[in-house]
Amino acid sequence: MAARPSSGRPWKLLGRGAAPAAPRVLPDPPRRVLLASAGVPFGHEVLRRVIDLATPEHAKITVISIARVHGTSFGFPNPGLQPNRLEIEEQRRIIAEAVEALRSEGFEVRSAMSKARNAAKMIARWGKAKNFHAIVVPDPERPRWRRVIEGDLARDIERRCGIPVHAVPVPAPSPGGARAH
Repeated sequence: MAARPSSGRPWKLLGRGAAPAAPRVLPDPPRRVLLASAGVPFGHEVLRRVIDLATPEHAKITVISIARVHGTSFGFPNPGLQPNRLEIEEQRRIIAEAVEALRSEGFEVRSAMSKARNAAKMIARWGKAKNFHAIVVPDPERPRWRRVIEGDLARDIERRCGIPVHAVPVPAPSPGGARAH
């Protein structure tokens, strides 16, 4: 019979198995950049930041925009809570403008659109799953109370995936969008 360790901890809590994985080394400058938005249009400052990050290694860029799902109805998906046709078209327009601007600078660009309740979670999943080295997000101006309630997108993404997130301040979007937020 094996002797119990002398650490005083119960036998079950002592970990058995492989050592923890080595931390992922991210190249500097990045070779794969994710330009992500939670429905906010990319401004010139955001595109300039992506170009500055991607230029030294001529990085591959992926543009993604997340359309917001507004909740559930007793745990079941409800079509009225999904993004409507106008919101989807707005997301596609945001992506198309960014892709066109980046391709005109000579970069290899991919694009995607997704729907999610939690944009930070979806962007972090994309960052980890596709092995991106940097993430750039627009950070619209908001009052402090709204930032406290909604959370900080850049901080939430970095907390979830550990990839460096570059939040670029942009002016607040106009209130005349497809759906009031």
